[in-house]
Order: sequence, then C-alpha cells, then structure tokens
Amino acid sequence: MLVLVSMGPVAALVGPPSFLIWAASAVIGLLMALAFAELIASYPKESGGIGMLSARVLQSGHPRLALLSRWSYWFGWCPALAINSLLFGTYLQQILVPKTPGWMSALFAGAVLAASFTLNTFGLRHSASLQVLLAACVAVGVALLTIGPVVAGQFDVHNLTPFAPPGGWTSATGVVAIGGALFIAGWSAYGSELALSYGTEYSGGARAAVGVMVAIAIVSVITYAAVPLVLVGTVGVARIQEDPAIALIPLVQHAARGFGALVLGLLMAGLWLSLNMIMISSSRLVYQMARNGDTWITLGQLNRHGAPANAMRFDLGVNLMLLAIIVAVNGGRTASVPLALLAASNVGYFIAIILALVAASMVHGRRSSEPGGFRMRPGVIRLGVFLAGVNAVLLVCGGFAWGWLQLGTGALLLGAVIIIFARSTGRARGALTVRQRIRCMAWGLRGRSATTEELSMLSKISAKTSPADQNDAYF
Repeated sequence: MLVLVSMGPVAALVGPPSFLIWAASAVIGLLMALAFAELIASYPKESGGIGMLSARVLQSGHPRLALLSRWSYWFGWCPALAINSLLFGTYLQQILVPKTPGWMSALFAGAVLAASFTLNTFGLRHSASLQVLLAACVAVGVALLTIGPVVAGQFDVHNLTPFAPPGGWTSATGVVAIGGALFIAGWSAYGSELALSYGTEYSGGARAAVGVMVAIAIVSVITYAAVPLVLVGTVGVARIQEDPAIALIPLVQHAARGFGALVLGLLMAGLWLSLNMIMISSSRLVYQMARNGDTWITLGQLNRHGAPANAMRFDLGVNLMLLAIIVAVNGGRTASVPLALLAASNVGYFIAIILALVAASMVHGRRSSEPGGFRMRPGVIRLGVFLAGVNAVLLVCGGFAWGWLQLGTGALLLGAVIIIFARSTGRARGALTVRQRIRCMAWGLRGRSATTEELSMLSKISAKTSPADQNDAYF
C-alpha cells in the first residue's frame, strides 16, 4: 500500500516507464534483503531492525556511525505514521464530510493514529488476528484493482507510450529523473527489511526472520511490478500524477468499475495495516535503543502484555506533533504535505540502508561459522557493498530531482533528533521475546501443594523473565 503515496510523483518524473522503476526498486530490495540476513544471523537476540543490527556491528570501532545508524533508521520510518494517517484521514474526509475545512483530515489522522496505538498496546498475540484480516483485505483489493481492468478490457497499451523518460534514456535529464524516482520508490519497495524489526519475537528464531523477509521481498517484486503497470496502462500517467491525497478515489472508480466502493474500502484497510506495521517496527527500535542505554530509559519498558507501550507513546506523540505543525504551517491545507515529508525522512532511511549494507560486509568478514547458524555467500555480501554505493548515488540524485531544500531539511531534522533524543540514561530491564502461555498450576487442583518439579520450573521462570512476565507465570 505504500506505493500509493509516491506513485504519482514517480510517474511525473519518469513518465510511462515508471512501472519499471517500481519493479527495479523491488528487485534491489530483494538483493539487499539477502545481505541483511547476515546481520540477523550474527545478532539473533536483537530487536529493532537493521538500524539496531548495523549499530551493533559499528559500535566498537565507529560509535558515531552506530548512533547515526540507529536514529537515521527511526527517522526514516517514524514520520511514515503521519504520512499514512494523513492520507487515511483525507480519504475519510472526502468520503464522509467532503465540504469541511482541510484541518478535518488531520483530526481523522489523529484518531486513526490513536486507534492503532490502542490496538498495538495489547501485544502481537492479541492483534495478530486483526492484522491477518487487514492483510486479506489488501490482497482482495489489489487483486480487484489489477485483474479487474485487464479482464474488462480497460488496459490500453497506448498509455505506455512514449516509452522513455523526459529527454531520453541516456540524457542527463533522463538519468537524474530515473535516479530521483528510484530514490522515492525505495522508501516503499525496500520495505521487506521491516520483518527484522521483530527479531527475538519469532518462534523460529533468526532463520524464521530471514524466511519472512525474503518471502516479503519476493512478493514485493511481483506486486510492485504488476500494480503500477496495470494502473499506468488503465488510467494513464496524467491521471496518476494527480495529488496522491485525492487521486485514489477517482483512480479506483475508473480502474474497478462496479467495485469502486468495495475496493476503496479494502485499500483504506490496507493503509491502516501499513500504519500498524510501521508503528510496531518503529516502537521496537526505540525500545531496543532504550534497553541499550542510547535514549531515555523509560522508553525501554514493557507493559503487562509484553508490548513496548512507552516507545509507542513516544512515536504517537511525535507524529501528533507533526500533524499539528503541518496544519499550523500550511493553514489547514494538508494535501501536498505527504510527499515533502517523505522526501525529508527518506534521507534518514537511505543513510540507514547504506550503513546496514556496509555493516553486513564487516560482520561477514570477521564472523566465524556457528553450529546451527548460517552465513551468506561472499558474492551476496559483495553485491550488498555495491548496492550501498548505488543507494549513495540515488541519494544524490534525489537532491537534484526533488530539490536540495527537501534533503537539507531532512538532514537538519535528523541532526536535531539525535541532539534532542540521544540521551544515555542507563539500561532498561526486560526483553521482547515469544511469550509462552503458562497455565495456572493450581487450576482444578484446589488445596494441593506444588510439587518439587513445579517449584523448580517456577524458579527457572523467575530467573529468565521480566517482572511482568513473572506475574503472568505465577498466576
């Protein structure tokens, strides 16, 4: 669903071949995912995603780069909560109260952020069923949006012409346009690495984390190629270039005739799914930083459901503040904000990606093979280093394509975030793990004393779990 945020601007830069940009970006994301597997294999007990994993590698020799890696990754994803919720709020406003002032979309955005926060405070175990339901809605919505127009004969090959970026494939203008488009598309199409944010919470350990990440990357290659291709061929580049905050409704109505309302509702459910996904991942990064002593200790506490609730409150507060600033600065007009905010935050994301690829190469060179572990082949790691250079070039192209003001703003905000929030105040207790359901030992056994084996098991639980988990276990 993240493709909807930037499909229009990418189409405006490259023209009809823009669907190739999305496919190429997803392929780059898949190749990088293979290199990132080396990081989670080296630190299987680390949550927080590639920002934390690469920081562990860089900490000993390059502590400042480690600090930059952690906060760049957070800065790359956290504002996406404001972006997605603002799009969600704008669609709600267009559907429910279309003639109200623009700030109404920000109110809807704040409400959906609060709802996502409330849901995720109950932990992954309780929210998993809803996440699966939302994912099913996305699958059905995307299928109707892509297959429907083809079956109905609405796909027009002429919409793919002229099949070249402005100025041609080899011109300076065309190369910069392609690089700038890949820069914006990478924020969405590289997203499979979010699977590593859950780290220690996979019951299958590091192998399960890598399996999920690679599976998502493969699916991304398919969907990021198919969805833009069908939409460009169905409605044309001119229609896709319209403002992403208002273009989805007519886009769906044209591409899914007869199912417009249904598809729109399913895609909005998908926006909520991506919002939940980002909140879960971003908060786990903040939580892990607090546990390691890299920010305020209170952000590293778990609630009784095993969720990093304080870290989620931190992300919620930051994004509500962003929404308030957006409304105040733009006089209630929020339509053009998501792309500017995305370009700024993407500076942090690309810095984190580059550092993670370099860290994967470093840890591969000094890591010995462990029993039951796995290592990626040297060719994959060398390819990761090459892709680090490619992403550095794309970051520069982003400045030429989207304006150095946007990238400069992103760099300044990233520096401010590090100065304000990077406060070492000690280490927080507790850990994110797979929470086992432990049944009450006295259930149906009224009056019986605990056996020696039961007391021994309780003793082991007390030694290995946080106070909150101990209470659950004793109950």
